[in-house]
Amino acid sequence: MSTIAISPAVIVVDVGTVDPRERHSMVFDTFAGLAPGQALELVSDHNPEPLLEEFVAELPDGFWWRREKGHLNLWRVLIGKPATALD
Repeated sequence: MSTIAISPAVIVVDVGTVDPRERHSMVFDTFAGLAPGQALELVSDHNPEPLLEEFVAELPDGFWWRREKGHLNLWRVLIGKPATALD
């Protein structure tokens, strides 16, 4: 089992009230501003699987993704930049 070290400053990105056409770019812009080893917590009102597919296509080795427990109709995902990431 691997351990993921997360910077104490996790940025929460709640896209539930954001126009659906702007959600992915908002998450990618926030992710781009992360320092290596830092993560954002995505809070979404729908399954973020399409966003994961976009991350895999755009940054195949430049991120990690960990689903967190959410409530019914609420998804939480930690998306992090590896500590060794190069911008």
